[in-house]
Amino acid sequence: MPLLTPYVASRSTDRGMPESALTVEFTPNGPRLAYRDTRPQDRDRHGNLWVRIEESPDPGHVQYDSLHSTRQRTCMENLLCQICAQPADRNKEGWLFIDWRREDSPPTWPEKSLTTMPPLCTEHARISARQCPFLRRGEHVLLRVRKPHPYGVSGTLYRLTTTGWTSTENGQLSPYNKPRYPGMLAFLLLRELRGVTLAELP
Repeated sequence: MPLLTPYVASRSTDRGMPESALTVEFTPNGPRLAYRDTRPQDRDRHGNLWVRIEESPDPGHVQYDSLHSTRQRTCMENLLCQICAQPADRNKEGWLFIDWRREDSPPTWPEKSLTTMPPLCTEHARISARQCPFLRRGEHVLLRVRKPHPYGVSGTLYRLTTTGWTSTENGQLSPYNKPRYPGMLAFLLLRELRGVTLAELP
């Protein structure tokens, strides 16, 4: 069976927008990061500015260990399968997710685990467990999640200086329940997995 091409996986030819595309936007709450050519889809409903990804006509090769920001956001916001972008599997116990323990996992793991990986449909959960190089290397669990709660975003944090925006930290987490960073350029959407039970595929 040929390897799947996950919808959320990035390609080697994907490119982010250059920093020269960024500017300062002045609002009643102070300055914030913005694009010079503003588009309605640039910000989510929480006001976070999202990275733009330029896609080449050359598809390049699939990067299984890297997520395409726009497609990841689409699947996480709408609870779509990360492989086929169709509605993820859901039953009375919740949506279907795959997760694994990480260094920053909470003591309650898998309950209240934070994930950047969208849910899956049943068919592609089976295939992913067999084919995904990452999942084959380590221990993972299949979960049913009743409340995959939108938690926040992670991305690059910029600091405003006298010469403009300067990036200071990658992978910065910005929870929705805390004040938004005006210099955040969001790259991934996170959900907190609540109401978790271990699952088996039929």
